[in-house]
Amino acid sequence: MTIDESVKILVVDDEPRNVKILQIHLQSRGYTVLTAGDGDEALQIVTDENPDIILLDINMPKVDGFEVVESVRADEKTAFIPIIMITALRDTQENRIKALDSGADDFIEKPFNSFEVLARIKSLLRIKVYHDTLEEHNARLEAELQMARSVQEIIIPQNGTQEIAGCHIASFCSPTLAVGGDFFDIWEIEDNCLGVLISDVMGHGASAALVTVFIKTILAEHREHVEKNPADLLHILNIRFNDIISSRLYMFATAFCGVFDLSKQQLVCANAGHPSPFLQHGSQAECKRITDKHTGNGLGIHRDSEYQNCYYPFDTTSKAFLYTDGAYEVKSTQGEVFTIERLEKVITRSKDDSPLQLIQSVSDAIAEFTEGAPNEDDLTLISIQG
Repeated sequence: MTIDESVKILVVDDEPRNVKILQIHLQSRGYTVLTAGDGDEALQIVTDENPDIILLDINMPKVDGFEVVESVRADEKTAFIPIIMITALRDTQENRIKALDSGADDFIEKPFNSFEVLARIKSLLRIKVYHDTLEEHNARLEAELQMARSVQEIIIPQNGTQEIAGCHIASFCSPTLAVGGDFFDIWEIEDNCLGVLISDVMGHGASAALVTVFIKTILAEHREHVEKNPADLLHILNIRFNDIISSRLYMFATAFCGVFDLSKQQLVCANAGHPSPFLQHGSQAECKRITDKHTGNGLGIHRDSEYQNCYYPFDTTSKAFLYTDGAYEVKSTQGEVFTIERLEKVITRSKDDSPLQLIQSVSDAIAEFTEGAPNEDDLTLISIQG
């Protein structure tokens, strides 16, 4: 709708003479005029016709103007229809204030000044056009974000549990917006040998999500060729990231890559600036952070960054816990940070939990700490048991 086009105006007044006067003035300017003699009839027309603007008398039998305004504003489909209240000279200031409180946008006074009426209508219609344009833009944007979310759901394993290469795995990924910058992938290298990569792209939303697609593409292209060498895979990712992403955009990502080989009872892993995973063995209470002393630069920071493979025992009694910084940087309503130490305590006391139970324990601890407030950062949790 543009201001130049004919628009629908609903005139509501229990005095036929007033309705006729407004109808004549408005129709002569090319507007389509709908009329109602009381509040009940007006609400039905609003539902059926969705007018572009409403001229509404305050004092009417059955349902008065205040009630009509409240009903229109209560329905999300009609909430932003501009409403001009028709007032009489005898109407008190209190009534006018009450009309504004109810949601009216403007007033016109009886007897009508046709030029004033038209000026107020045009002013409010301009605002409505801007609002409708913004709504259409937001609807298109929401549709595009939902499409992006569908794409991201395809490239990231679904939340839940799975068994791959002899390992039991539980995962949870929750973007703070419709799409996010957290990414992970899990694949079988051979029998009893599992590959895992977890990454966190700088920022949130659509731009970060697009970079996760890039990471997925490079990973899919090279993961089979580097076999069981995570450092080489991170090296390739870093070079491609620098050449394609960082050379044009100020963006980088952290990443951790691990090969869980149950046949050799070994975990081989390398780290590119990512939060250090936790590793536990058997039912021992202690869990330790791994690769914390051998972490290379994040992807995209320096093209010549080097990455080092680290070796740890990993067998059928072992557990690994991988995560992004959204797991420990969340804040309470008082602004207190959850911290890596709190996360470690939750993992330690959940030493006998299954991977799914551990994911749930960490999620519950975060929710309790933040009192259920929405996360300000993307959150990814992965638990792997041999």
